[in-house]
Amino acid sequence: MVTIDDSKVPNFIVIGAGGVGVITALSLCIRSKSNVSLVVRSDYDHVREFGYQIESCDYGSFTNWRPDHLYRKVEDASKSGTFFDYVVVTTKNIPDGPVSSRVPVIIKPVMESNHYLNAKRPTNVCLIQNGIDIENDILEAFDKNLYNLSLLSGIQLIGSTKTGEGIISQVGQDHLSVGAFDHDDSHAVAAAHAFVDMYNNSGHNIVNYDPNVRYSRWRKLLYNAAINTTTALVGLDVPRCLEFAKDKKSTEEQIFLPAMKEIIALAKSENIELEEEYAHHFVNFSRDIMFKPSMCIDCEKGQLMELEVILGNPLKIAERNGVSTPVLSILYNLLFLTQSSLKEKNGLLKFDESKARIV
Repeated sequence: MVTIDDSKVPNFIVIGAGGVGVITALSLCIRSKSNVSLVVRSDYDHVREFGYQIESCDYGSFTNWRPDHLYRKVEDASKSGTFFDYVVVTTKNIPDGPVSSRVPVIIKPVMESNHYLNAKRPTNVCLIQNGIDIENDILEAFDKNLYNLSLLSGIQLIGSTKTGEGIISQVGQDHLSVGAFDHDDSHAVAAAHAFVDMYNNSGHNIVNYDPNVRYSRWRKLLYNAAINTTTALVGLDVPRCLEFAKDKKSTEEQIFLPAMKEIIALAKSENIELEEEYAHHFVNFSRDIMFKPSMCIDCEKGQLMELEVILGNPLKIAERNGVSTPVLSILYNLLFLTQSSLKEKNGLLKFDESKARIV
């Protein structure tokens, strides 16, 4: 069993200062077993002067809160002379978005600076993000051996939102599972166990080691691929999606559950057995919670959605493995149009009405 050298206090950098990222940084700071840096970007000037105002169901109220270090950009952190043992990514994962917002591009400055500072010291990249096969882009961009890279998965269930400049509201307890994408990578397994210890605030958050990352990611896709996607298409919270349905049944019986059954079939084609009871659990769990999932909120805000990692990648697996996915395919193609509309509004796609063509 590989162990992590705890003679030095590890340095964490959290990239992504939304509701998830700030609570992630806060949890690490409260545990006090690491030095924590946060890349803030849009709110940097405000947070640097006034700190964060946080209302957390896990930790209570905070004013003027800051982590150990703040950076406006990842590039600034890479020039600090600090070796970051853990690079924690909590940004949205949108590979079809601008090149500058893609995860390998975002983390490249600290990957390069770590390699320059100490090529033999491990860099542990933890992706606390939605989707399946999200690790592949990192492995294609960075040679595991050259960068001494361990790749960790973080699956987080948390109700936390940035409601204003420097203002965070956390209304749902933080549940975080951390594991190695490759369970045969002993260094990654050890790093994941160490992460759990440095994040665990007993009695406040719930954090555990995940021995089967791929199973966990497929299980979360039951919710994201069926429920998250549908709410984005119709612009409704989950209870309204269910209550506004024909006979109050059609959303569940003709959209949610059929889509989830396709995810179960896809997982099975990858030798992952998902219990069908989870499908009913996610529907029933969501029925009484007034909550708009992330894709719905992104759509309302005019921001790009995590379409490819939630639906695009599973459909690639369906094509490769010969699995029929009629419901997921309809959801994907409708959302692809919505995503294209968002891209047009954000200046990422141009349509010439005089020619009726994309230019």
